[in-house]
Amino acid sequence: MSLSTSVMPLVLTVLMSTTAVAQSRTPTVREHKARQLMLRSEEPPVLMALRVAAHEVTTVTFDAPIVPESVDRSVLTPFFSRVAVHEDVLVLKASMDVPAGKEPVLTVRFAGPGAPAQVGFVLTTVEAEVDSQVEVFRQGRTAQDLGKELADLRARCAVTEAGLATLRAQCALRGLGGAVLMGVITREGVSVEHLPKPSLSPGMTAEGPHVLYRAENTRALSTSLINAVGAAPWIPGFARMTPRGPSALPAREFPLLMQVKQLSPGEQATVVVEWHALPDLPAGTPFTLELLDAKGERGVRWEEVAP
Repeated sequence: MSLSTSVMPLVLTVLMSTTAVAQSRTPTVREHKARQLMLRSEEPPVLMALRVAAHEVTTVTFDAPIVPESVDRSVLTPFFSRVAVHEDVLVLKASMDVPAGKEPVLTVRFAGPGAPAQVGFVLTTVEAEVDSQVEVFRQGRTAQDLGKELADLRARCAVTEAGLATLRAQCALRGLGGAVLMGVITREGVSVEHLPKPSLSPGMTAEGPHVLYRAENTRALSTSLINAVGAAPWIPGFARMTPRGPSALPAREFPLLMQVKQLSPGEQATVVVEWHALPDLPAGTPFTLELLDAKGERGVRWEEVAP
C-alpha cells in the first residue's frame, strides 16, 4: 500500500470532522414572536414561560405599574448581558442560550393594591422561537373593557385624523416660503433649544440631539429614535402632551412625522412632532411630552418641557 493511499482515509476523516464542527457553529434562526399573557386573580398563580435566546432582546410590557426592585438581578446575571427594569417595562438581552435544567425563575411584583400581586416567569430557550414582545395584562379584559378600549381608540383616531387634516392642508405650502405664507415663521424668527435625554424610553432609544424649535405660534421637536435589535417593528403613532401642575387640563395628542412607514428592528430614523402653542395653558406651565407608537406603548418621554 502506498503512503498516499494510507493517508487518504485520515484526510477524509479530518475534513468530515471540520465540516461537522462548522455546521454545529451555524447560528440558530428562530422566529420572533409577539404574545399577550392574561393574569386572573381568581386563578392560582402559575409560572409563565418566557422564551429567550442568545443575543436576542425580549421586551415585556405591563398594563399596571411594577416594582423595579422586586426583580432579582442576581439570578439573571449568569445568562443576560442587559437587564433594564422601568415602571411598566422589563427589557432582557441574553448573552447565551439558557441551558436545559438551569432555567432561572423571575418574579415581578406589581405596585399598589390589586390582584394578582405578582407574576412569575421561567426563562427558557427553545429551538424554533424567541419572544421579542410580550404584553402582560394584570386582569383579563371583559367585553365591557374591550368596548371601552375600542371607544378610546376611536376617540384617539379622531384626534389624530384632525391633526392629519391640518397637515394635509399645509402640504400645498411647503418649504420656507410656505412657512412664511402660513405665518409659522414671522420677523421674530425661530429659536432653538436642546432638550436633555428623555427620562423614560420604554422599548426604544432616543439619540440626541433632541432639538425643540420655537416660532411665534408653532413648536416642533426633532429627535432620532432607534428600534432595538430583536424588537417588534415600531410603527409611528402620536405625541401626547400632558400639562403638569394644578391646571388639570386634558392631554393633547398630535401625529408623528417620519419619512419611513415603520422602524424595523435595529433601524434608526428622525421623528418630528409639530404643534401650536396652547392659548389656554397658563404661562410657564410645563408639560410631559411622549412620542409613542400606534398602540401607545413603546416610545420616549420627557417629564418637564417648557411651553
